[in-house]
Amino acid sequence: MSDRTFLGHRLVGSWLNTFVSVTGSRPHKPSFVVFDIGQSGCMLLAEWFRAHRKITFQEDILSQVVRFPRMSVYQHVRQSAGEIYGFNMTVEHLRQVQRMADPNQFMQDLVRGGCRVIYLSRKDALRHAIATLKTYSVNCRFDTDEPHNRSGKFTVDVSELVACLKYLDNQRVEAYAILHEIPHLSLTYEDDLVDSNHHRATADKLSNFLGVPSIHPVGGPLKLVHQQLSDIVNNYDELCEGLEASEYAYLLTDSRYLLTK
Repeated sequence: MSDRTFLGHRLVGSWLNTFVSVTGSRPHKPSFVVFDIGQSGCMLLAEWFRAHRKITFQEDILSQVVRFPRMSVYQHVRQSAGEIYGFNMTVEHLRQVQRMADPNQFMQDLVRGGCRVIYLSRKDALRHAIATLKTYSVNCRFDTDEPHNRSGKFTVDVSELVACLKYLDNQRVEAYAILHEIPHLSLTYEDDLVDSNHHRATADKLSNFLGVPSIHPVGGPLKLVHQQLSDIVNNYDELCEGLEASEYAYLLTDSRYLLTK
């Protein structure tokens, strides 16, 4: 064996020993991940988790490139102050940021290490896309003198909306593939999180799934899902005309949930 080959084996072995010791060969505290494609209620759940005395919850720990994502996660688990560690993760974090070739394998590794998975989804693709644009788009113009006040009506760039719908469709397909054969608790934004009357039942689901004392729901802001889109979007007629001419015309019908379940 050459010196270079021997040194390579030594380095690989050393890294593997470190990796194994950090990522689960020794007991570590319980952990969980909230997985979604964004704008699906994670911020509300983060408030609930942070109000719990036993849970430490961090957002977007994989939103910047790290060399070894799985090791990074378990370092956060071990270093957290709470008895239970939670974090959120999106399809974009895994695919676009960390550029994982096999994010399903990554998720399997997390589960094998004792991490429980909560998946958040939305039924109404149109409102999901509008919420995404409302948060991130530079072309989404608001009728208010205060640029940071997002309670007023706004104007949607229709071509950007269609592009966002396509992007979110792709992200949903990716999410389903990543969750393939992964045990998880599934929560739906419209059914479990929008209506505060459902919060107690949702919190109980989370408590039972995570095996923690009762999680107490805390208040969140009123979301645009409660309102008619015509009362929110300035150019509602233009939006409808643009969608009617696209592959997303069905989103304007009573069957708008049909392809987004």
